[in-house]
Amino acid sequence: MAATAPRKRRARGSVEPEKILDGAFEIAAEKGLDGLSMPDLAAQLDVGVTSIYWYFRSKDELLRQMSARAMSQMQHELPRPDGRDPQTWRQFMEEYTLAQRELHRDHNLLTELLIIRLNTYGRRATIAAFERIESILGFLVEAGFTRAGAWHVISSYSLYIRGFILTEYHRDVNKTPPEGPAQLSLLAPEGMPLMSDLITEDDILLDMSGEESLSAGMAMLGDGAEALLHRLSTSA
Repeated sequence: MAATAPRKRRARGSVEPEKILDGAFEIAAEKGLDGLSMPDLAAQLDVGVTSIYWYFRSKDELLRQMSARAMSQMQHELPRPDGRDPQTWRQFMEEYTLAQRELHRDHNLLTELLIIRLNTYGRRATIAAFERIESILGFLVEAGFTRAGAWHVISSYSLYIRGFILTEYHRDVNKTPPEGPAQLSLLAPEGMPLMSDLITEDDILLDMSGEESLSAGMAMLGDGAEALLHRLSTSA
């Protein structure tokens, strides 16, 4: 039986950087960022490792470009305040914040790139993020907030939803904590009657995620921002 001739790999520089990023996202979606390696990426693209390093000198540089693409895609899908009535600021902030959660909810790789590994941000991704914040700041200032007040409103919504996204991420990745009555195994029920009743009668989740917790937190953020705007208007 004749020996099969070895498959000839593409020449260095023959694969486009966008194709390399496509391959990197495919591997990372399956194995996570820690499971992404330059040799595996080269093998998937049927090129030598040197072809990858021709465009990306290190894995860190590859991750920065992946973050830039992820940020660009996310910003494209998030709602914008352009052309909206500034008096609908609360509706917009809720829509914008919940849209972030939905984008991350089924895409753990997005959470890894844009929230967990902030050190992978390059300048392009950073500028894209702050350009969007700048537009929302202007929108809130038009609604009557001071510059600093608008910043605090944005930061409050942002920090809240990032915490929520991370909690859901860890629940999905680690498959813990349990849900429903099984959560009682994490408590000493005889000494924690309120939490025990919350689990058995109110269907809460001990990691503080869940739709009702999300809605309650969003309402509190909106009420707090409304109160701030009222103080600003009455002190003017």
